[in-house]
Amino acid sequence: MDAGPEGADRVRYEARDGVAVLTVASPPVNALVQPVRAALLDAVTRAQDDPEAQAILIRADGRTFPTGADVREFSATFGAPTLADLCLHIEACPKPVIAAIHGAALGGGLELALACHYRLAHEDARLGFPEVTLGVVPNAGGTQRLPRLVGAKVALDMLTTGKPLDAERAHAAGLIDKVVERNLERAGFGTARNFGHDGTPPRPTRDVTRGTRDARGYLEVIAARRRHADKQGEAVPRLVDLVEAALLVPFETGLDMEHAAYEDLVNSDTSRGLRHAFLAERRAARVPALAGVDPLPVHAVGVIGAGPLARDVAMAALASGVPVTVALEDDPAISRVRTRIERSLGAAVEAGRLSGRARDTRLSRLKVSQDLRALGDADVIIDALPEDAVRKAHVLLQVGGIAKPGAVIASSTADCDLETLVQSAARRDRFAAMHFIAPADRNRLVEIAPVRGTAPAATATLIRLARAMGKMPIVAEPRAGLVFNRLVTAYYSAAALTLERGASPQAVDRAMRDLGMPLGPFEAQDVAGLDAVWGLRAEECPSAIPVRMLENAWYGRRSGQGFYVYEGEDRVATGEVSRELDQMLRGLRAEAGVSATGMKPEEIRKRCLLALANEGAKLVEAGVVARPSDVDVVMLQGLGFPRAAGGPMRLADREGPLAVRAALRAWAEENDFWTPAPLWDRLVSTGRRFEDMNLR
Repeated sequence: MDAGPEGADRVRYEARDGVAVLTVASPPVNALVQPVRAALLDAVTRAQDDPEAQAILIRADGRTFPTGADVREFSATFGAPTLADLCLHIEACPKPVIAAIHGAALGGGLELALACHYRLAHEDARLGFPEVTLGVVPNAGGTQRLPRLVGAKVALDMLTTGKPLDAERAHAAGLIDKVVERNLERAGFGTARNFGHDGTPPRPTRDVTRGTRDARGYLEVIAARRRHADKQGEAVPRLVDLVEAALLVPFETGLDMEHAAYEDLVNSDTSRGLRHAFLAERRAARVPALAGVDPLPVHAVGVIGAGPLARDVAMAALASGVPVTVALEDDPAISRVRTRIERSLGAAVEAGRLSGRARDTRLSRLKVSQDLRALGDADVIIDALPEDAVRKAHVLLQVGGIAKPGAVIASSTADCDLETLVQSAARRDRFAAMHFIAPADRNRLVEIAPVRGTAPAATATLIRLARAMGKMPIVAEPRAGLVFNRLVTAYYSAAALTLERGASPQAVDRAMRDLGMPLGPFEAQDVAGLDAVWGLRAEECPSAIPVRMLENAWYGRRSGQGFYVYEGEDRVATGEVSRELDQMLRGLRAEAGVSATGMKPEEIRKRCLLALANEGAKLVEAGVVARPSDVDVVMLQGLGFPRAAGGPMRLADREGPLAVRAALRAWAEENDFWTPAPLWDRLVSTGRRFEDMNLR
């Protein structure tokens, strides 16, 4: 029986043996949207008034306990009842309310559980507050109830990092009352029935003092966290204040403070950018053309290559839990692959990122061979050779005859001609590009580009494998450069043009680091190597700088000189530009008739960001990406673009298409590189923005 007309398929009500069982049934994740909140409130009220019910059990169908509100609701006015209202109603219930938690109780879902009087969790459950990753704080009492149970340290660890606790750690911290190994529903019902029969009273979390009993220690934790809070974003200092309030002010006052902090933060540009990034990544996971398509089973993975990329791809595949074979013929480097993987996994163990048992398990699944026939049992074979079309085609020709029927062959390439490669592999329906971005051990981005004739199941298989490897896959059309390389080329080209207009490499790098980039564009090129960055596309740059640097063998850190000078055997960065590079830049400026020296940081950032947005507009217009926000995901995951900014397409929306087009047109007088993509004209004429195109 349901909880009312609005909650007909949202919350089921069942009373038996003195227990009112309230089951949230709102797939896929039982999000606490307004209809669910209303139905749950009605169900709790009904149980409260039901003379046959002595206790209440709140549980959920499907894969998880209720999760928080939809992120898209954050900026809207929450419909009644709010989650805070629901939590207060549950906490005030005169009958004991037990939460049975499975899956993930995150954000609002954990706030719901905290409002219950007792909490049981399945051993596989995870509990956490990810709100800080969206630039906000909890808004239904989480910052006030959590510290009362677990104290300041655990509360701040959870709230300021967004990292969840597993059930065992949550139990040890006092967040839950019992860990259930098997049948959670049976354990939850039995607990509720016993509580009802025994007359166990409610235990409102607001009245618990276990976590605040040691006031001095509590305040010492607050003081220590406050010293570093301002460096961790806008939400963290507010969280420290709110956890302090849980000790010092009445519960209702703490709730008011929490709500005020939420309202301040949710309307900040930082939170809007973080929410855009979150939604963009979630949106990128949806590929309409693959709806209803089942991936093929993957029981073994093969990797072709012997260099750093092959090593990193192999380690990611091992982490996905399948046996991996790395093979390459006629290359002595293949004999060193196992040693390098062992060394990398050993370093992960020493750093505490991996257990010794996990390392040993992964190594037991690794095979390295100098015979390509060792790849014959693989369900997916990934070519991780360098970007050399002739060599790739030669090896894929051999692999195509070795691979078992139905195996998917993928090539990690963005620049080689895919038609040539697919003809070599000789299995069009089972071939696609799967471009890993270096350094692939740390970079999460993977571009997947099916060719004409690739079976949907093959594409779906590569997407699922990429996710199992801990990667963020983006599906793109098979065009030269795919998405990442084209964006990076535009970004580095814009940066080079700023040098020709009078900026220094130091000023450009500093301006982009101040935005939040991990490295400036010239620092990044020196680290990667200018031969690797520009070797295949230096002629595409509108500035002569890359060509001239390659001609002089100024490759970056590896050669001792790039945009900066590096000293000693360890190639220590000096942060100084060489006299030769300075003379070259002066000459280029003189040729262009530029006498200016210097450029304001705001101008540098604007040029670099609008170059990215303009290239993104071209990618959208050409159908290389499905939506503008995919461009943002590529920059976020591939180049470390600051999440708080959301991405270049979001920043262009904030600037406005009309203003962007005007700036590009003005700069196009200097260089045709800045010519606005035609999409800007359509956006201006229709009054639309990129965000409107993301909704399709």
